[in-house]
Amino acid sequence: MGQNKNTKKMVLCESCGAEFDATLVRCPYCGTGYAPAEEEEYMESLEGIRTDLDAHAEVADDSIKKGIGATVLVGLLVFIVLLSLLIGGVSISLKLQRNKVENQKQEFLQKQGIETE
Repeated sequence: MGQNKNTKKMVLCESCGAEFDATLVRCPYCGTGYAPAEEEEYMESLEGIRTDLDAHAEVADDSIKKGIGATVLVGLLVFIVLLSLLIGGVSISLKLQRNKVENQKQEFLQKQGIETE
């Protein structure tokens, strides 16, 4: 007859010879480790660690993207402010230069005896 599906696989302990359930990591009688069950438990814990790392990687990626976005925004704002200051400074300088030239022109015309409006 075939083996019952509900029957647990049993193994013999290499140290004490006792029979125990193959899903146990250690012999319940002497504590000797059962390699296949230990390996399965280890692999399950590695899978849990991998899952945790994947979750943390997603969070880290999101944080990096937000940080880069904020840095770009701040850089853009600084660029706009500096550009505005530069344009304002150039405009003021040109206006002062025009006023100076206009004043020199007026003085020259007055010295020549030419009246201006």
